[in-house]
Amino acid sequence: MAITKILNIKESKGRKPASHLKNALQYIQNPDKTEECVLVGSINCLPDTAFEQMVETKNIFHKTGNRQGYHVIISFSPEERVSAEQVMYVLEHFAKDVLGDDYEAVFTVHTDREHMHGHLIWNSVSVTTGKKYNSPKGNWKNHLQPITNKYCKELGLGIIPAEYSKNPKNISRDKWEKEMSIRMQIIMSVLMRRRYEW
Repeated sequence: MAITKILNIKESKGRKPASHLKNALQYIQNPDKTEECVLVGSINCLPDTAFEQMVETKNIFHKTGNRQGYHVIISFSPEERVSAEQVMYVLEHFAKDVLGDDYEAVFTVHTDREHMHGHLIWNSVSVTTGKKYNSPKGNWKNHLQPITNKYCKELGLGIIPAEYSKNPKNISRDKWEKEMSIRMQIIMSVLMRRRYEW
């Protein structure tokens, strides 16, 4: 059972607008969290040079300002036995479904917490068209969480109906992780109780 969260990577003030993107890519590829980078993958770029490739795409299309990228976190319940390979499968297929050949992206699995979770970061600018990725209101409920559910279901894992989050909003990562920890415990408790009642 996994829940999907999407965050915006904003332009940093000053002379290096993509520094938040660089920091985010470094964070998700931390060897201490990714089994020495074994649990790192990518589409449309190479993980080691992803930042440089993303910046080059922005430069080619003259779109270096404003939103720099997107950061998706897919978190699995600690109660559900999920392997790192299963999380990689969900992330890779999620990335290909959402982004296709249009956006450079890096995805990783972090094994440093009691719950398995993965990260996916992609460039805001399409490598093929130069258009910026659009995440309209309702994108989480209508598009992103259903894709996560699709691949979890394929693996025989539980799913979280998109209706559980009526008003997803962008908040800081630390605050989201704290809220998700409590929220996941409540949701899991309710779902487990329902499962036993059936």
